[in-house]
Amino acid sequence: MKIIQVTDVHLGRRGEIRFGADLHERLDRCIDHINAHHGDAALCVFTGDLTESGEAQSYADLKSGLARLSVPYRLLPGNHDRRANLVAPFAGNPTDENGFVQSVFDTPEASLLFLDSLAEGRVTGELCDRRLAWLDARLGEAAGRRAYVFLHHPPVELGLELLDPLGLEQPHRLLDVLMRHGNVGYVFFGHVHRDIAGTVAGIPFSAQRGLHARFMLDLVGDEKVEQAPPAYSIILIDGARVVVHSCDFLENWPLWSPATGQRVG
Repeated sequence: MKIIQVTDVHLGRRGEIRFGADLHERLDRCIDHINAHHGDAALCVFTGDLTESGEAQSYADLKSGLARLSVPYRLLPGNHDRRANLVAPFAGNPTDENGFVQSVFDTPEASLLFLDSLAEGRVTGELCDRRLAWLDARLGEAAGRRAYVFLHHPPVELGLELLDPLGLEQPHRLLDVLMRHGNVGYVFFGHVHRDIAGTVAGIPFSAQRGLHARFMLDLVGDEKVEQAPPAYSIILIDGARVVVHSCDFLENWPLWSPATGQRVG
Protein backbone atom coordinates (compact mmCIF):
# COMPACT_ATOMS: atom_id res chain seq x y z
CA MET A 1 0.00 0.00 0.00
CA LYS A 2 1.32 3.41 -0.97
CA ILE A 3 0.23 6.51 0.97
CA ILE A 4 1.30 10.07 0.19
CA GLN A 5 1.67 12.55 3.05
CA VAL A 6 1.68 16.30 2.42
CA THR A 7 1.83 18.74 5.30
CA ASP A 8 1.94 22.45 6.18
CA VAL A 9 0.62 23.86 2.91
CA HIS A 10 -0.10 27.26 4.56
CA LEU A 11 -2.19 28.48 1.65
CA GLY A 12 -2.90 32.21 1.88
CA ARG A 13 -3.85 34.94 -0.57
CA ARG A 14 -3.18 34.39 -4.25
CA GLY A 15 -0.06 36.21 -5.36
CA GLU A 16 1.33 36.43 -1.83
CA ILE A 17 5.02 35.66 -1.47
CA ARG A 18 5.97 34.27 1.94
CA PHE A 19 9.63 33.72 2.80
CA GLY A 20 10.40 33.96 -0.89
CA ALA A 21 7.84 31.38 -2.07
CA ASP A 22 4.43 31.43 -3.75
CA LEU A 23 2.61 28.66 -1.88
CA HIS A 24 -0.21 28.42 -4.42
CA GLU A 25 2.35 27.66 -7.12
CA ARG A 26 4.12 25.27 -4.78
CA LEU A 27 0.91 23.33 -4.12
CA ASP A 28 0.22 23.14 -7.86
CA ARG A 29 3.71 21.78 -8.51
CA CYS A 30 3.27 19.24 -5.72
CA ILE A 31 -0.03 18.02 -7.17
CA ASP A 32 1.51 17.79 -10.65
CA HIS A 33 4.37 15.69 -9.29
CA ILE A 34 2.10 13.31 -7.37
CA ASN A 35 -0.13 12.86 -10.41
CA ALA A 36 2.86 12.15 -12.63
CA HIS A 37 4.69 9.73 -10.36
CA HIS A 38 2.28 8.31 -7.77
CA GLY A 39 -1.14 7.99 -9.34
CA ASP A 40 -1.21 4.43 -7.95
CA ALA A 41 -1.27 5.64 -4.32
CA ALA A 42 -4.23 4.53 -2.25
CA LEU A 43 -4.57 7.89 -0.55
CA CYS A 44 -2.98 11.30 -0.07
CA VAL A 45 -3.13 12.61 3.51
CA PHE A 46 -2.74 16.33 4.22
CA THR A 47 -1.67 16.57 7.86
CA GLY A 48 -2.69 20.07 8.81
CA ASP A 49 -1.94 23.75 8.43
CA LEU A 50 -3.76 23.61 5.14
CA THR A 51 -4.07 27.40 5.20
CA GLU A 52 -2.15 30.27 6.73
CA SER A 53 -5.02 31.95 8.59
CA GLY A 54 -8.09 29.74 8.13
CA GLU A 55 -9.90 32.11 5.76
CA ALA A 56 -12.83 30.71 3.78
CA GLN A 57 -11.30 31.86 0.48
CA SER A 58 -8.14 29.88 1.19
CA TYR A 59 -10.16 26.68 1.55
CA ALA A 60 -12.01 27.49 -1.67
CA ASP A 61 -8.63 27.87 -3.39
CA LEU A 62 -7.44 24.62 -1.81
CA LYS A 63 -10.51 22.79 -3.08
CA SER A 64 -9.93 24.15 -6.57
CA GLY A 65 -6.31 23.00 -6.51
CA LEU A 66 -7.11 19.55 -5.15
CA ALA A 67 -9.69 19.01 -7.90
CA ARG A 68 -6.72 18.16 -10.13
CA LEU A 69 -5.28 15.57 -7.74
CA SER A 70 -5.75 12.10 -9.24
CA VAL A 71 -5.41 10.36 -5.86
CA PRO A 72 -8.17 10.28 -3.19
CA TYR A 73 -7.34 12.52 -0.26
CA ARG A 74 -8.08 13.22 3.41
CA LEU A 75 -7.61 16.59 5.09
CA LEU A 76 -6.65 17.18 8.72
CA PRO A 77 -6.61 20.54 10.51
CA GLY A 78 -3.57 22.17 12.07
CA ASN A 79 -3.25 25.14 14.37
CA HIS A 80 -3.41 27.63 11.46
CA ASP A 81 -6.76 26.21 10.33
CA ARG A 82 -10.33 26.93 11.36
CA ARG A 83 -12.41 23.82 11.66
CA ALA A 84 -15.74 25.27 10.49
CA ASN A 85 -14.19 26.92 7.43
CA LEU A 86 -12.41 23.67 6.55
CA VAL A 87 -15.47 21.48 6.90
CA ALA A 88 -17.85 23.74 4.93
CA PRO A 89 -16.45 23.30 1.38
CA PHE A 90 -15.23 19.72 1.82
CA ALA A 91 -18.44 17.80 2.41
CA GLY A 92 -16.76 14.57 1.33
CA ASN A 93 -14.02 14.86 3.94
CA PRO A 94 -15.31 12.82 6.90
CA THR A 95 -15.92 14.08 10.43
CA ASP A 96 -16.78 12.10 13.55
CA GLU A 97 -20.03 12.16 15.53
CA ASN A 98 -18.81 15.20 17.49
CA GLY A 99 -17.88 17.25 14.45
CA PHE A 100 -14.13 16.72 14.72
CA VAL A 101 -12.23 16.11 11.50
CA GLN A 102 -11.45 12.49 12.37
CA SER A 103 -11.94 9.42 10.23
CA VAL A 104 -10.76 5.93 9.32
CA PHE A 105 -9.46 4.54 6.05
CA ASP A 106 -9.67 0.76 6.25
CA THR A 107 -7.80 -1.66 4.02
CA PRO A 108 -7.64 -5.45 4.26
CA GLU A 109 -4.26 -5.28 5.98
CA ALA A 110 -4.36 -2.08 8.01
CA SER A 111 -6.42 0.73 9.46
CA LEU A 112 -5.36 4.35 8.88
CA LEU A 113 -6.63 6.65 11.65
CA PHE A 114 -6.79 10.41 11.17
CA LEU A 115 -6.90 12.61 14.28
CA ASP A 116 -8.03 16.21 14.71
CA SER A 117 -5.53 17.87 17.08
CA LEU A 118 -6.71 21.45 16.50
CA ALA A 119 -7.24 23.55 19.64
CA GLU A 120 -9.02 26.61 18.28
CA GLY A 121 -7.09 29.78 19.10
CA ARG A 122 -3.94 28.02 20.31
CA VAL A 123 -0.72 26.98 18.60
CA THR A 124 -0.45 23.86 20.73
CA GLY A 125 -2.50 20.78 19.91
CA GLU A 126 -5.21 19.06 21.90
CA LEU A 127 -6.89 15.68 21.99
CA CYS A 128 -9.86 16.04 24.32
CA ASP A 129 -11.75 13.21 26.01
CA ARG A 130 -14.18 12.88 23.10
CA ARG A 131 -11.43 12.64 20.50
CA LEU A 132 -9.48 10.13 22.56
CA ALA A 133 -12.61 8.06 23.15
CA TRP A 134 -13.18 7.97 19.39
CA LEU A 135 -9.60 6.79 18.86
CA ASP A 136 -9.93 4.19 21.61
CA ALA A 137 -13.03 2.75 19.93
CA ARG A 138 -11.45 2.69 16.48
CA LEU A 139 -8.32 0.95 17.74
CA GLY A 140 -10.52 -1.62 19.42
CA GLU A 141 -12.30 -2.25 16.14
CA ALA A 142 -8.92 -2.72 14.46
CA ALA A 143 -7.81 -5.40 16.94
CA GLY A 144 -5.73 -8.03 15.19
CA ARG A 145 -4.66 -5.62 12.44
CA ARG A 146 -2.03 -2.92 12.25
CA ALA A 147 -3.15 0.67 12.74
CA TYR A 148 -1.33 3.80 11.58
CA VAL A 149 -2.05 7.21 13.08
CA PHE A 150 -1.88 10.61 11.36
CA LEU A 151 -2.23 14.00 13.07
CA HIS A 152 -0.76 17.50 12.88
CA HIS A 153 0.92 18.02 16.26
CA PRO A 154 3.85 15.91 17.49
CA PRO A 155 3.04 13.81 20.56
CA VAL A 156 6.70 13.74 21.57
CA GLU A 157 9.46 16.22 22.42
CA LEU A 158 11.91 16.41 19.53
CA GLY A 159 14.84 18.15 21.20
CA LEU A 160 13.88 21.52 19.67
CA GLU A 161 13.76 24.17 22.39
CA LEU A 162 11.63 26.55 20.34
CA LEU A 163 9.10 24.05 19.00
CA ASP A 164 8.71 21.44 21.73
CA PRO A 165 6.42 23.65 23.86
CA LEU A 166 4.13 24.02 20.81
CA GLY A 167 3.38 20.34 20.27
CA LEU A 168 0.50 18.22 21.50
CA GLU A 169 -0.65 19.09 25.02
CA GLN A 170 -0.52 16.18 27.49
CA PRO A 171 0.91 13.75 24.93
CA HIS A 172 0.94 10.94 27.49
CA ARG A 173 -2.86 10.73 27.20
CA LEU A 174 -2.57 9.82 23.52
CA LEU A 175 0.37 7.48 24.10
CA ASP A 176 -1.50 5.67 26.87
CA VAL A 177 -4.30 4.84 24.41
CA LEU A 178 -1.88 3.72 21.73
CA MET A 179 0.12 1.50 24.09
CA ARG A 180 -2.98 -0.04 25.64
CA HIS A 181 -4.09 -1.44 22.29
CA GLY A 182 -0.62 -2.39 21.10
CA ASN A 183 -1.47 -2.49 17.41
CA VAL A 184 -0.21 0.95 16.31
CA GLY A 185 2.68 0.51 13.92
CA TYR A 186 3.60 4.13 13.18
CA VAL A 187 2.64 7.76 13.88
CA PHE A 188 2.92 10.45 11.18
CA PHE A 189 2.71 14.20 11.81
CA GLY A 190 3.78 17.65 10.60
CA HIS A 191 3.82 21.04 12.38
CA VAL A 192 7.57 21.31 12.97
CA HIS A 193 8.60 21.99 9.34
CA ARG A 194 11.48 19.53 9.53
CA ASP A 195 12.17 15.91 8.56
CA ILE A 196 12.54 14.03 11.85
CA ALA A 197 12.20 10.36 12.76
CA GLY A 198 12.39 8.40 15.98
CA THR A 199 10.38 6.33 18.44
CA VAL A 200 8.17 7.20 21.39
CA ALA A 201 6.83 4.59 23.80
CA GLY A 202 8.30 2.02 21.41
CA ILE A 203 6.25 3.32 18.46
CA PRO A 204 8.10 4.69 15.41
CA PHE A 205 7.20 8.18 14.21
CA SER A 206 8.18 10.63 11.51
CA ALA A 207 7.64 14.32 10.90
CA GLN A 208 7.81 15.89 7.47
CA ARG A 209 8.92 19.42 6.59
CA GLY A 210 6.13 19.90 4.04
CA LEU A 211 5.54 22.73 1.57
CA HIS A 212 6.33 25.81 3.68
CA ALA A 213 9.75 27.16 4.67
CA ARG A 214 11.81 24.92 6.94
CA PHE A 215 12.81 25.81 10.49
CA MET A 216 16.58 25.83 10.78
CA LEU A 217 18.05 23.07 12.88
CA ASP A 218 18.81 24.93 16.08
CA LEU A 219 18.45 22.98 19.31
CA VAL A 220 18.68 26.06 21.53
CA GLY A 221 15.74 28.00 20.17
CA ASP A 222 16.97 30.68 17.72
CA GLU A 223 13.91 31.20 15.52
CA LYS A 224 14.87 31.36 11.86
CA VAL A 225 13.43 29.76 8.74
CA GLU A 226 15.21 28.79 5.55
CA GLN A 227 13.73 28.37 2.12
CA ALA A 228 14.83 24.76 1.78
CA PRO A 229 13.29 22.58 -0.94
CA PRO A 230 9.69 21.58 -0.15
CA ALA A 231 8.89 17.89 0.15
CA TYR A 232 6.17 15.32 0.48
CA SER A 233 6.45 11.76 1.79
CA ILE A 234 5.86 8.46 0.06
CA ILE A 235 4.84 5.89 2.67
CA LEU A 236 5.06 2.21 1.73
CA ILE A 237 3.23 -0.20 4.02
CA ASP A 238 3.50 -3.96 3.59
CA GLY A 239 2.42 -5.97 6.60
CA ALA A 240 4.61 -4.84 9.50
CA ARG A 241 7.09 -3.12 7.16
CA VAL A 242 6.87 0.67 6.86
CA VAL A 243 9.23 2.67 4.64
CA VAL A 244 9.06 6.46 4.35
CA HIS A 245 10.70 8.23 1.41
CA SER A 246 11.05 12.03 1.37
CA CYS A 247 10.51 13.47 -2.11
CA ASP A 248 12.05 16.87 -2.88
CA PHE A 249 9.71 17.37 -5.79
CA LEU A 250 11.16 20.69 -7.04
CA GLU A 251 14.74 19.42 -7.14
CA ASN A 252 16.16 18.92 -10.63
CA TRP A 253 19.67 17.51 -10.68
CA PRO A 254 21.79 16.26 -13.60
CA LEU A 255 21.31 12.53 -14.27
CA TRP A 256 24.21 10.14 -14.84
CA SER A 257 24.41 6.51 -15.89
CA PRO A 258 26.22 4.34 -13.29
CA ALA A 259 27.06 1.85 -16.04
CA THR A 260 28.77 4.31 -18.39
CA GLY A 261 29.58 7.26 -16.16
CA GLN A 262 27.98 9.47 -18.79
CA ARG A 263 25.43 12.20 -18.22
CA VAL A 264 21.99 11.17 -19.54
CA GLY A 265 19.80 14.11 -18.61
